[in-house]
Amino acid sequence: MIWGWKDSVSPKCLTIQSIWKRNMKSDKSNLTVRYADGRDTDALYKLWKECFHDTDAFMAYYFDYYLRDNRILILEQKNQLKSMIHLNPYTLSVCGKKVNSLYVVGVATDADFRHRGAMTRLLQRTFSDCYAGRIPLIYLMPANEAIYTPFQFAYIYSQYVEKKTHTPFSSIHNVDAAIVRDISAHPVSSEAERQRLADWSNSLLSRHYDVFTRRDAYYFERLQMENQADGGDLLLLSANGNQIGYVSYACEEIMEIREIYCEPEWQSAVGQWVLQAFRDKEGELLPLVQAPFIADAADVRGMKRPIIMGRIIDAAEWIKCMPIRNISLDIAISIIDRWIPENESTWYWQISPEGNSFERTEGPWDICLDIDTFLQWLSGYIPADELIRQHRILLRTDWQENDAMYTLEQIPVLHGLMINEIV
Repeated sequence: MIWGWKDSVSPKCLTIQSIWKRNMKSDKSNLTVRYADGRDTDALYKLWKECFHDTDAFMAYYFDYYLRDNRILILEQKNQLKSMIHLNPYTLSVCGKKVNSLYVVGVATDADFRHRGAMTRLLQRTFSDCYAGRIPLIYLMPANEAIYTPFQFAYIYSQYVEKKTHTPFSSIHNVDAAIVRDISAHPVSSEAERQRLADWSNSLLSRHYDVFTRRDAYYFERLQMENQADGGDLLLLSANGNQIGYVSYACEEIMEIREIYCEPEWQSAVGQWVLQAFRDKEGELLPLVQAPFIADAADVRGMKRPIIMGRIIDAAEWIKCMPIRNISLDIAISIIDRWIPENESTWYWQISPEGNSFERTEGPWDICLDIDTFLQWLSGYIPADELIRQHRILLRTDWQENDAMYTLEQIPVLHGLMINEIV
């Protein structure tokens, strides 16, 4: 288990080493905020188990794989662990650019120490250190969104999922049983297979989404270990000697297909194979490309659910990630950020075919909004006209709404976001 930034840390983490530089000294109430090190492993394990009740197999996997290159902010009272936040590094692809980000997981406080502001202190430190490291965006999967909305996190991604109820086995219409029998599956077993999956999925995702988590061979190694800890595996699907897709799944009390993809011409047959392979299980299926996969079956229904909340850390850095269009316009935006003072300002945004310029200005603003509204607009999660109707985007008093909408609709926003990782 590797703690701290060392030569053996994976290269994707080295670019954000500058985040982790400071240790906050104890205050008058004997509270200390610092980054965990090897001395804290047992206490971290104990707090995770008490708060999340995960299996020993999953915890062994998580503490082995993620503590190699993540960092964990902890709050102590008299050298006793009271609260923690795990910051897991990922590389996002945003309009083809590689963007360092952090997935906030393992947010937990000892039961006897809750409602005392521990999480506020840890999140404030997270924001401060991430801003110092020029991280544009962090994100999380909330157990309860009400915990995070006061810190100006907002939903940016809704996940398409298909739910299979526990009814008698059903079929997808017009599927040749002989074709289904041609499909075989075997667990991923080599670095070459994992790298092929990474290349395949990155190429596919880039064609469908402006924002997604980039994959490499290590990503799929870790995913397979996670699935195995949860009673599942990572399978390659083949037919007639050719690879046609893959299935990432967990299978304990219910079927949980965490990701599935196959060549389009094989989708009906693979869907039927899935229903046969998991015929006795209730569960859910997440297509890699967010579109119906087995929804044609009688006992399956598709739905979307909000799942990932994001938080802009550095507004100027996030603007650099926005898509470039063949347009020229400018707008003054007043951003309200109650936690990161460096973002709270009026910004003059110039958009041109050559790129984006985003600078502070002393001049008047055209629109005014909170930082979380800014993120939901630019991520394409909620369109500008809806945010205006919700009174979350305020217009300058002499700007007619129709004129404002003409300008705002030209501003490039992101289209399509896919973040399905659990930790």
